[in-house]
Order: sequence, then C-alpha cells, then structure tokens
Amino acid sequence: MSTSIVTFPPSESAVRVRMMNPGAVMTVKAESFVKPVQKGHELLNLTCTAYLIEHESSGKKVMFDLGVRKDWWNLSPVIHKRLGSTIPGLRVDTDVPEILKNNGISLDSISSVIWSHYHWDHVGDMSLFPHSTEIVVGAGFKDSTVGPGYPENEDSPLRSSDFKERHLNVIDFTKSPSEIGGFAAHDFFGDGSFYILGDDVPGTHTPGHCLGHMCGLARTTGGKNSTFLLLGGDICHFVGDLRPNKSYPLPDPIPNDVLDKDSFFPTPCPCSIFTDHHPILSDDTDVEERRTTPWYQVSDHEKSAYVDPPAAQSSVDKLVGFERCPNVLICLSHDSGLLRYLPTLNSDPKSDLNSWRKNNWKEETRWEWLNELPRDGKPGRKPIVEGLWRDGKPSDRT
Repeated sequence: MSTSIVTFPPSESAVRVRMMNPGAVMTVKAESFVKPVQKGHELLNLTCTAYLIEHESSGKKVMFDLGVRKDWWNLSPVIHKRLGSTIPGLRVDTDVPEILKNNGISLDSISSVIWSHYHWDHVGDMSLFPHSTEIVVGAGFKDSTVGPGYPENEDSPLRSSDFKERHLNVIDFTKSPSEIGGFAAHDFFGDGSFYILGDDVPGTHTPGHCLGHMCGLARTTGGKNSTFLLLGGDICHFVGDLRPNKSYPLPDPIPNDVLDKDSFFPTPCPCSIFTDHHPILSDDTDVEERRTTPWYQVSDHEKSAYVDPPAAQSSVDKLVGFERCPNVLICLSHDSGLLRYLPTLNSDPKSDLNSWRKNNWKEETRWEWLNELPRDGKPGRKPIVEGLWRDGKPSDRT
C-alpha cells in the first residue's frame, strides 16, 4: 500500500466547485464491491454525487458526472439485468438537468460533461443536453463494449442517444506529460486549476474499475498552500477502502457526534467496538495496526464490479496517498457522508465546496461511514431503499 503523501504542481488558478445530489439512492450487494464481506454488511447503501465546475477566466461550465437518469426504466436491457439482482434497490427522484434548470443554469451553458466512466449511474441522460455539449471520456471508452449504443447494439450499456452526433473528447493519457500521485494528469484548462487523472501512468494500462475510468482533481484555492478536491468517480465505492490510515487513525474514543443514536454504542464509545472486528486483520494483530489499516479492499468476487481487481486495488492504494494529504478532500461518487454534511446546489445554490478546509469538512465527514458497519454481527443502518421505484412508487419493472 502507498505510504507516500502526494506533491502537487504549483498554480495560482482555481475553479469553483458546487456539488449536486442527483437524486438517486440504491442498495447493492457488497460482494461485488468490497472484500471481505462482513456478516451484517451484505448490502451497501449508496448515494450519488455530481459536480459543477466553473472556470472563471474562460467562462466555461463543466459537469463531472451526471448520476442516474430519472427515467431509469429506459436504460439499456443489459443494465436491467443487474437491477433487482446485484442492485436490489433503486430510487431516483430528480436528475442533474432538472436541478440545473431549477437553479437558473441553462443546459446550453454546459460546455463539457466529463464522464468518470461510462456506467449507467454516472452518465445521466445526455440526450437532454444540446449537441454543443461535448462528452469527455477516457481512451478506453472506444475499446469497451459500448459500440454504437442501444438499440443498434443490443449488448451496449449505453443508449446511442447518449453520445450520437455529439463530439467525444477522448483523453489519451499516454500523451500526458505530467503525473500526480502516480496517476497520469491531463491539465484540462491548461492553467493547473483542474486535472483529469487516469487510472494508469503513461505507457501502462491498468483499467481497474472499467476501461477509461478517470478521476478529477480540482484546485479549490491557489498559491503555495493550494487545496484540492479529488473527484473519485468509482475508483472505489466505499470510503472504508481508504480509512482508517496512518495519517488518520481511528480515534479512541469515537467522537460523540460521529455515531448515530443507537443503544448499542456506549458513551464514550471505544474504537475497539470496531477494531476488534476488523475484517482484514487477524485477531492477534497489533491494536495500532487495526486503527490504521483500511477496512476493506476492492472485490475480486466472480461478480466483482471491477474488471481488473488487482489493478483497481493498486489505484486505491495510490488514492490513499491523496487521502493522507490534509490539503485534499476525497469525494467518491457514492459516499453518502458527503450529502449529509456538505452543501448542494439543490438546497443551497450559492454555496460551493471551495472553503472545505476552512469549514473543517474533511474532519466532519471522515468517520460517518462507521455507521454503516455491522454491530455485533447485526446490520448497521437499514437499507436506504428497498426494491425498485418508479415515479415515486414501488415498481414491478413492467
């Protein structure tokens, strides 16, 4: 596992970043996303986030991911095969185009939509955007099974309307001259304010979660003490893959304001209530190691969501280097803790994430995931949604 803390190229430039709640909640089978699966944590509760990135000097507005399309029943047939099995619960109450328009941001003002990758819970519904909006994808996109899209290609995970007659800006990381934290880095605006990070360094190919997966690195304050948001996409799906670690050991006792109100938790709550059941480490492991070793690794199950689990784990290990930096806040797409603590464009459109360090949001969100963990072999939080919902009601999928 990476133990080095990342260094960053200097720049005075920054972008403004506002987070959205695209309105999707889902439950997924843990075996496809993390290992080992703990008794009582067989399901993961996932939310979605998307990000509006504004570059002042050029006037450009860019979206990083779109979440799930509101009419999920119009997804391609290959995706429907996963709904109800790997993904037993799904509800979508709004979507990014609706949120943008409700807040006076026209869709034709969005110059680019960056897909961290082409999976259904990140691409939204691009048909709602004008053809002037380009899609930014990783080089592996054209090597994937997307093809021309559904319905022309029955096996495609995307609809052809998602990218037909639209410019695809393909980021070729083999031509990227710089590297940040072990990832190839593409300077999107050319001034160091926003980078797109590849899952691989130039000349190598480690797809991890899927071909063409990318992360975003937004500089939120410029200068000598720059701060950053790392928009992680699906580099991993649960922040327990990154936490705890050597820079941020599990606190003892657990702060009172971290845990849900539950009679199971004593006050004060010793960290041993969790570390005594660390899923990766053996019973005779040193206590300090239990407090500093990430809870899970990425799944290598036969139904794993990662096309190359060893490569995916290597990417996560690099990500820990970013997580250990006090000037970086990691924003995984499916981290529900972000929506509990940070402002969104939905509810507070004037607020952005740029002052995250001043507001101590990294500390506030760091341990929220502990509430999802099993308690004495029993589930932590209840499923965030049960079954598939359509138009606000349980759906029979017909």
